[in-house]
Amino acid sequence: MKIYYQHPNTWFGDCMPFGKDDTFYLFHQRDTRVPCPFGEPFGWDLATTKDFVTYEDCGVAIPRGTDEEQDQFIFAGSICEDREGKYHAFYTGYCLTAEYQQTICHATSEDGITWTKDAANPVITPMIELYEKLDWRDPYVFYNEEDKCYWILISARRLDMPVTRRGCIVLYRSKDLVNWEYYGPLYSAGNTNCPECSEMYKIGDTWYLSYSRFSEFGNTIYRTSKSPFGPWKKPKKDGIGGRRFYAAKSMQDDNGRRFYFAWEHDRAENSDRGEWYWGGTFCIPHEVVATSDGQLDVKLPKEYVNCFKEKVDWKYLPVMGEYKLYGDTTVELDGCGTTAYGFLEQPEEKFLFTGTVIPKEANDSFGILLKSDWEASGCLFLEFDVAMQRVSLLSLPMGVDPFWEQSCQAVPKATEPGPDGVRVAEKTFAIENGAAIDVKISVDHDMVEVFVGEQVAFTYRIFRKPEYEIGLLAQDAKVEFANIAIRK
Repeated sequence: MKIYYQHPNTWFGDCMPFGKDDTFYLFHQRDTRVPCPFGEPFGWDLATTKDFVTYEDCGVAIPRGTDEEQDQFIFAGSICEDREGKYHAFYTGYCLTAEYQQTICHATSEDGITWTKDAANPVITPMIELYEKLDWRDPYVFYNEEDKCYWILISARRLDMPVTRRGCIVLYRSKDLVNWEYYGPLYSAGNTNCPECSEMYKIGDTWYLSYSRFSEFGNTIYRTSKSPFGPWKKPKKDGIGGRRFYAAKSMQDDNGRRFYFAWEHDRAENSDRGEWYWGGTFCIPHEVVATSDGQLDVKLPKEYVNCFKEKVDWKYLPVMGEYKLYGDTTVELDGCGTTAYGFLEQPEEKFLFTGTVIPKEANDSFGILLKSDWEASGCLFLEFDVAMQRVSLLSLPMGVDPFWEQSCQAVPKATEPGPDGVRVAEKTFAIENGAAIDVKISVDHDMVEVFVGEQVAFTYRIFRKPEYEIGLLAQDAKVEFANIAIRK
């Protein structure tokens, strides 16, 4: 069973999903890493899926141009179907030697498979009097029923803002997908460099604007509004997938379910200290569900849960603190006034963990250890913090100031998390004694994806070989870890 789609000898780039009937068409780039990211120019390739578990490779969809053409590289964009049933792809044409390195290009198709490039390319060039010349990319096109015209969103950077706050999403409108009228910035909050891979859609009476950002945090976030023109508000849980779930775009299936498709960065030399690269491995699609107050809950699609069928036997290995076992599915840790932890001994490096976490007396924190050493000091820690009402993914150990290193010689050196910091990702999350929390965790060697309470998700990558893949911890808390199952 192959959970993470990746074409052989390539790395998965930005995904442009399009849904038709019962099939998802996943247009994307394939980077060869020759000799480095963005080494060899690429176009768009295509893979299709009906179940998010099995994929059919369809090869090149829109080929790259020559080194002299505007679309020497084909960066992100989007697919839409016009009212006559014709398919349109709007994409970023990137040419290293062109006057405008990034422009908006266009192609059409009768079947969504074979594409013809527009002879008029590029169809929209940067407005250099208002926006930076280099950043003009990631067009997202859709028909806005409320405005009765097509909209195209473009990622850009304003010239009239502070240098680190110039990121904005620019809007053009059209009646025919040919003639485009400039509207202006649709979103310009002054809080990021360039908001990449934006998109818009409506659920109920709420509009959603999502985009990815490489500054502040490398992740995909969203904003909400009652009008497609804004104002746009930040929700309590604004991330689709925590950090490193990047360049995510969504599509709705025929049953009204919406899924986000993204990639997780790989790192130089497959090292936890290596540089984070563009592109990487295709992630598990994240299903989002709108709540009554307009938030988006994020959950693991049932298709993935159902495909892990074979039960993996495990046994609890206590390391510290009091514990009780109830049958073969439940571990209760009593770490009140101290710490209790241990590991689930099992042989797999590729598995799905499911369980229910129930705090009984939580004074401090508790959670699940991932990719851990014996002392639970070098690990990923899914931490539930009672006082902060927060769930976080921590990359441990934390370092100490150099002044204290002499007195902490037994403490392992902190791994360098780089731009993510120790607290890789965090979300507001309600934690109450007695209230059960559903947890699902997919581990595939270095890939880790966490889904909590069918509300939030975290995505990360750990290359080091751990002593234990998964464990349980209660810090000044009494916690029941129930309904534990490990499947492959």
